[in-house]
Amino acid sequence: MKITDGLHYDPSLKPYEVSADGKRSGTPDDMWAFTTRNPNLDLQAAGIFTSAARVLRGYNDELADRAQTQADRLRKEAEQLLSSRNSRFPRDAQAEADDDWLTGTGDGTTQTAQSTQISRRSRFHRDNRRPRTLWENLDRDVARNLQTALDSIPMKDDAYKQKLRPYVQKYNDYIKSFDTQNPYGVPIGLGNWAGVNAVLNFGITVNYAHIYFPDIVSKDEVYRVANWLYGCHPYHNYSFVAVVGATRPKQVFYGNNRADFSAIPGNVAPGLLFRKPDHFENYDDWPFLWGQNEGTIAGNTQYVIFGSALKNIVNPNLTK
Repeated sequence: MKITDGLHYDPSLKPYEVSADGKRSGTPDDMWAFTTRNPNLDLQAAGIFTSAARVLRGYNDELADRAQTQADRLRKEAEQLLSSRNSRFPRDAQAEADDDWLTGTGDGTTQTAQSTQISRRSRFHRDNRRPRTLWENLDRDVARNLQTALDSIPMKDDAYKQKLRPYVQKYNDYIKSFDTQNPYGVPIGLGNWAGVNAVLNFGITVNYAHIYFPDIVSKDEVYRVANWLYGCHPYHNYSFVAVVGATRPKQVFYGNNRADFSAIPGNVAPGLLFRKPDHFENYDDWPFLWGQNEGTIAGNTQYVIFGSALKNIVNPNLTK
């Protein structure tokens, strides 16, 4: 089934009309980029730009300056948006959990602060309020902030890693806590978006916690997420990853390029949506329940990271 004419949309043309050069048409199709303004994502992007500026400095100073300028702009605008939103809509635990699906690291300030600390070049943080430090964020919520701390290990000394050990031990207790919450041992989301992406965030952190602290987080813990992802969950035993899975991968998605009723290889479905009081569901014959079946760039990227780490843990010889 052809789902797009493959031409750039030109609103000056009539529907189904094609330009003389054959490159544009007046037909809106599914090749749209759907965007939103999420200040938490802006904070993450600011951290990425700050890190990029540090790496580029001395190699391409002009591009480094542009990256840092955008980091400062995004950070300032995001904090203004967060301040405005929080004054109108007080946050609660479930709202933060729903945001974590997209951001991967909670409110985004930890990654941004750590990137800035490493670069030590941000004019914004010299001239404005001090962000929370990594350790303050870990004390505040180790589950949402440990991954950023783990990401910094290759750039830090052994003293940093030793200081991080008690937080990893605390995180290991957090991993074990799910054994008393459900038979699958993973954080199952109960919000209005199914929870695979939160589970993937959890899996990525468990992976790297095991890699850097194998004496604390055992290899067996890594398989919690793999089992859930590939079919060991309620409602059905389909894999939530298109074309990947032992029993049967899901075959119908609301694709990240609006490819409806499709299965783009590697697309990851949000998964099981909780219906009160006690029902989970994930339809595989109707893609338009986006909270269950929409493949997203964010979710697919999480799977690339998780799958790569899992592969290397299952077969360490692949990294040699």
